[in-house]
Amino acid sequence: MIKCKWPCLKFLLLIAPLLYGCSSTHVSTLPPIYKPERPKPEIVIPGSIMSELNKFKIRPWKYIVIHHSASDSGNAASIGKYHKNEKGWVNGLGYHFLIGNGNGSRDGQIEVGNRWDDQIDGAHAGNGEYNKHGVGICLIGNFENDYPTSSQISSLTYLINYLQKRCNIPRNQVIMHRTFRKTVCPGRHFPYNKVMARLK
Repeated sequence: MIKCKWPCLKFLLLIAPLLYGCSSTHVSTLPPIYKPERPKPEIVIPGSIMSELNKFKIRPWKYIVIHHSASDSGNAASIGKYHKNEKGWVNGLGYHFLIGNGNGSRDGQIEVGNRWDDQIDGAHAGNGEYNKHGVGICLIGNFENDYPTSSQISSLTYLINYLQKRCNIPRNQVIMHRTFRKTVCPGRHFPYNKVMARLK
């Protein structure tokens, strides 16, 4: 009689609690706490840059010309100094805009050059037509060896969209330096098609 009751008692004491969720090994059936993913930061253009872009009447521009600096680091001040002292360009920085990569200026930072502020010809193209009528944008980096950062591409896309609208520049006149000159600029790793696909 005792032998018969013991298996039943073991069942009641050990197995039954598992069936009804009373065991200490019970896993909660409550839904997991929802933790929303932190949204990826969008490019935020500082108010000072926007006011600088918008502050005056612009001259007619026909093209947007994309370059790379072919250097690992740099910013508007250092490249402007090089252009003035080494190249002998009186107006300094040959580009209208620079976009930093985190080495010399912040990653994705748009720097506005004096040639845009003064609405004067660039010295970036090595070609009279594109210097006179082309807005030069240079991304810091050597894209023969590496890729631009995602922040640089986001800033570039934002800036091109802005310039297209403000200057009435058609999509087919957003070009790379190598489009019209024998050069590798802006490098084989520059994602031109990706940028074009993101233009409005």
